[in-house]
Amino acid sequence: MAVKPLMLEEEKWRDIFASRQSERILTGILSAVEKHKLNDNQVDCGVVFYNGIKVIIPITEMGVREDWRVIRSMIGSEIDFIVKGIDVEEEIAVASREAAQELRRKLELPKHKPGDRVMVRVVAVGKDRIRVDLYGVEVVVPKNEIEYGYVANPADHVQIGDRVPAVIRELELMTDPPRIKLSLKDAKPDPFIDVPRKYRIGGEYLAVVTGLPPYGVFVNLERGVSALCPYPRWSNFDLEVGDRVLVKIKKINVGERKITGSLVRLVRKGVLDNGSLFVR
Repeated sequence: MAVKPLMLEEEKWRDIFASRQSERILTGILSAVEKHKLNDNQVDCGVVFYNGIKVIIPITEMGVREDWRVIRSMIGSEIDFIVKGIDVEEEIAVASREAAQELRRKLELPKHKPGDRVMVRVVAVGKDRIRVDLYGVEVVVPKNEIEYGYVANPADHVQIGDRVPAVIRELELMTDPPRIKLSLKDAKPDPFIDVPRKYRIGGEYLAVVTGLPPYGVFVNLERGVSALCPYPRWSNFDLEVGDRVLVKIKKINVGERKITGSLVRLVRKGVLDNGSLFVR
């Protein structure tokens, strides 16, 4: 077997050994889910490839519900870990994400208070919510706190692995785990502030269909500004998300942040040329 240059080997393992010896937090991309034999048992593990070294994180050390599907849903996200064991011959390290989460939580969360702006990492995207990591604490963010206006699909706004700004709505450190509420939309300018100036009751505006729930048709007049329209009595009604339509504004309720409109006609089928669900 060829002997690798010593200096390259030392460089490759430097961070891994530092993490093992001093509980240094390392960060990598969760790239796979595999089964590994640990303590005579087959265990589901998340896998990070760090400088060419396979780092396995047993599901019991992932800090999530013990279900391999949860790990699979997180693949592609950036995660923290602390190395707990090393096998140089096999070029494998065993690590704990949970230990890294606990250390980040202890060091960073006490520095913050409600109203603070923070950066979070998106670790999972579902149909109605996303999960983000804030200093080692996974926080569920409902879809209505992702963006202003109607949000049909969180995946239209964020992807696993994204680092995005958020504002702390609630922070209680005395509970275990800490109770935290976050809002991504609070970290963005509020587009509704300009609605009374930009739109007039009775005006007709180009919009994009963003949702078709049973109670009406949601359209975006611009990013973060939605209007709800009743279903029209069109004989050939076949609207889909992404269609461009002409909408007449019937009511603007600034206090409740609601716009009511009516569909005038279909302008064009399909999403805009750039694939956006926003017209401005």
